[in-house]
Amino acid sequence: MKNKQPSLKRKVNKYVKFSSLGIQMGLIIYLFTWGGMVLDERNEMSTPWFTVAFSLSGVIGSLVLVIREVIKINKHDDSQKI
Repeated sequence: MKNKQPSLKRKVNKYVKFSSLGIQMGLIIYLFTWGGMVLDERNEMSTPWFTVAFSLSGVIGSLVLVIREVIKINKHDDSQKI
């Protein structure tokens, strides 16, 4: 007979994965925004277009990363239930 409840180790592992996703998301957004600010300063732009474009790209990229990881974690959990 298999135990229906997920083990404590599996639960903790999920929390670690999700917390690391938040850290990755913040780091990606920060690095993209910082890169845009550097480019704006180097090109002496009056309007921070690089900062805006790079920060939006960082947000979109990090959301794609989070969605992919959540789907992968969900598929892994579904395969464990069978």
